[in-house]
Amino acid sequence: MEQPIQIEDEVQFLDPERLKISRNQFAELEAELPDGSVHAPVEPVRTFPLTQPDQYISLLDAHKNELGLVEDINQLKEADRTILADELEKCYFMPKITKIHDLAGRFGVTEWDAETEVGSVSFDLRSRNDITSLDRGRILIRDIDGNRYEIVNYHKLDPKSITLLETQI
Repeated sequence: MEQPIQIEDEVQFLDPERLKISRNQFAELEAELPDGSVHAPVEPVRTFPLTQPDQYISLLDAHKNELGLVEDINQLKEADRTILADELEKCYFMPKITKIHDLAGRFGVTEWDAETEVGSVSFDLRSRNDITSLDRGRILIRDIDGNRYEIVNYHKLDPKSITLLETQI
């Protein structure tokens, strides 16, 4: 009888005590693995970005090969955790929309004029498929250029913003 595949056989979990995360002289993310090998540039990828953003972080080399998996960034040493968290924040930057001023359709594209916690923004959406509704009123939006925006809980927006958004979801 064939043995079931164990996750440990398929995934290399990196020992948080022996993993070193730093920046090299080119400001690239660098990882020294427990085996002593050093890799740069390294790209961190959240395997579960919506549900477990600080767990199961895959570290990829320059050729997109997985070097290993950080099970939980909170297990890393403080300096390593800070560098990795900063890099993840840059990679997954997603302004939060706090108000929708206007929506206008033109040539099959919806033009959005909105306010975020970092300032005003205007962007275009190709279709309603670029809007993802999640639990508890959370909305994720990806514009034509690939930029991402989040509405933490659209039920807490002002009445005009809710009305405009509901025409799209």
